[in-house]
Amino acid sequence: MVLRVVEIIRLTRAVNCLLAAVGVWIGAYLTWLAPAYYGPMVASLAAAFVCAAGNIVNDMVDVEIDRINRPSRVLVRGTISMKTARNMAIALNLIAVVLSLVVSLPVAMMALVAIALLLVYNLWLKKVPVVGNIAVALLAGLTFLTGGLAVDPALAFRLPGPLIPFVFAFFMHLVREIVKDVQDIEGDRRAGVVTFPQVIGVSGSLLVALGLLLTLAVLTYVPIFEGWFGRTYEIITVYLVDLPLLALMIFVWGNPNRLMLAIGSAGLKAGMLLGLIALVLA
Repeated sequence: MVLRVVEIIRLTRAVNCLLAAVGVWIGAYLTWLAPAYYGPMVASLAAAFVCAAGNIVNDMVDVEIDRINRPSRVLVRGTISMKTARNMAIALNLIAVVLSLVVSLPVAMMALVAIALLLVYNLWLKKVPVVGNIAVALLAGLTFLTGGLAVDPALAFRLPGPLIPFVFAFFMHLVREIVKDVQDIEGDRRAGVVTFPQVIGVSGSLLVALGLLLTLAVLTYVPIFEGWFGRTYEIITVYLVDLPLLALMIFVWGNPNRLMLAIGSAGLKAGMLLGLIALVLA
């Protein structure tokens, strides 16, 4: 039973689902004028379930590619059947829709948009260079807007608010998606999936990723110049996220072997976590 639970956690990629839930809470925190807990709590559960379902469908679609790129994946090893995985994905999406309806119609609409975008991505867009990467980046940013909608739809799109982490998450995830495509280039090529690095090459792709990261670094200064966030935000984003990640990506671009790509991907994920902390402390 314990092993079964562990495999389900691995299949759903629970850490990513937890980050989606945290994103909802941060979006709510940046929106509320007075603390609100019920809406964000239910909306965060819905976001986690949508994320889990999307991850399951992703593994179902990618099972042949993962035999090359990620042979340790649950469906590749067969510890959970494809039928069980499909039923889990359907159930999780249905639960997410019900939970989001409990919060509000705008949150339910956001959940339906996320579910639809995940399905379209997994079944089609992921095979379209760049467009698939943009879809994933948009999905990452939507969690923050969902949190804002769970508190007050009228305030969710005002600055400063959830739009700030939406933009930051979009750029950070887009950079990481490009790096991951470079990591997976061999498996994707064998499976007949054309990705961005195959179109413009590894060096060109990483140069684009570096340019996007530089754009993000510039954008992180906007809340500082506008006086929205304080010194703590500046220290974390500039000195612990922007500058180290830019330096790391320059090294990855100059030496794109498997180890450096893995370090780059992990560094970007750590940067996302630090960015969330900066927004909470801002």
